[in-house]
Amino acid sequence: MQSRARNKCPHCRTGPETYRYLSGRYVFDVDAARAIVQDGRDPVEMEVDDVRHCVDNSRIYQPHLQHVHTRYPGIVAHLWFPTPDGELVHSHLLIDGNHRAARCLQLWKPFFIHVLSEEESLRILVKSPAPVTELIACC
Repeated sequence: MQSRARNKCPHCRTGPETYRYLSGRYVFDVDAARAIVQDGRDPVEMEVDDVRHCVDNSRIYQPHLQHVHTRYPGIVAHLWFPTPDGELVHSHLLIDGNHRAARCLQLWKPFFIHVLSEEESLRILVKSPAPVTELIACC
């Protein structure tokens, strides 16, 4: 039954995976991020309020949740965003695992993540607003 649901689920596709943020202004290479976190680092538990924030601010395809595997940690990358006045804001972004996070909330289970370093986050950043890459290079 679950494999039949996966066959029809548009989120259960294979092939290269990226994470697009802010209408594609940022694009992260999720496959490269997954390769990086295979280095033996330990996953950390994400605070429930942070998990809820990620889920509330992402598009969740509800039919996918019933067959998503929660045993795999998500991946968080660093994000730099220039404000209109030129300030560079540093934040974090869940680039892999939003559906797993939503499922963990449904099941009242903890959600674990791997956190990329700043340098690793820059390596997997495929696209960003030009000023961000210039500002980061200066830092």
